[in-house]
Amino acid sequence: MPRSGVTGADTARSVRPMMTRAVLHTLGPHHAGDPGRRAERLLGDGLPVPERLHARLVAALAARGWPALRTAADRLLAADPLLADLARCGDLPQLLARVGLVEPWFHAGHRTRRELRDDSTLTVRHLPSLGRAPGPSESLLVCALDVVGTAAVTGRTARVAVSADGAAGRPEEVLRSGASRVAGWRLRWSDGPAAPDPHPLDAVRAHFARDPARPWRLPTTAALLDLAPRTLQRGLAAAGTSFQAQLLAVRLSVAGHLTARTALPLADIAATAGFTDHAHLTRRFHAHYGCPPSEFRRAGHH
Repeated sequence: MPRSGVTGADTARSVRPMMTRAVLHTLGPHHAGDPGRRAERLLGDGLPVPERLHARLVAALAARGWPALRTAADRLLAADPLLADLARCGDLPQLLARVGLVEPWFHAGHRTRRELRDDSTLTVRHLPSLGRAPGPSESLLVCALDVVGTAAVTGRTARVAVSADGAAGRPEEVLRSGASRVAGWRLRWSDGPAAPDPHPLDAVRAHFARDPARPWRLPTTAALLDLAPRTLQRGLAAAGTSFQAQLLAVRLSVAGHLTARTALPLADIAATAGFTDHAHLTRRFHAHYGCPPSEFRRAGHH
């Protein structure tokens, strides 16, 4: 049995350690009780923090109000290299295209669906993936990350409306109301020009990440982007890559996060990520990560 009494079921779905560290840091010492001490032990032992334990810590943080969630989001954005890289995106479309690739490394049990309209309105839905629906506190922490992250890229702070229990309100109102379910939120900017289209490379990767097991073909993908196949091909070539290379890269990224952050059988991971079978996954995985998936999981790449 792993150290600290953690079972395989406990670690079936976990969150990125930096997320829990940011929450614990914001809570401060001696303020998280037994859940906080358990999380500290796991992090100290280099073990993943189960999503349910992380959810309890976020709920304790949310009890302090929206500013506390914003503070944790600020800390996470400043400390985590993956998020720091996102903050260097040139515009919102580029940011949103890359979020889909990074998001699975933070939380295997949740995902978001984002839509940016020309009137500078971002609509976000927070959805379950491989597990239970996210709690309201967890959703509002992701909302805070969206607010902080988009402000870092645009230089503008959005107005936020959260959809909770069938009604809309500001985050602080939703917290005070004790909402049982947050379906999503809307960020709106009142000034600035319409957002430009994302680079073909970012747009293609975003489509792949949403459904990596789909039998993607260049002509159908180009049609989704309202591009001619040759135009898409030239855009990818100008970025020093190709359609197939990016499809493989995204599938390996998905396989990597599922291997590290879940206890799913490798055959299921292969099917979910778009590989033919377990052997195909293992061969490609070893070439990319330098070890087979089983060793990658044992080494604790979380």
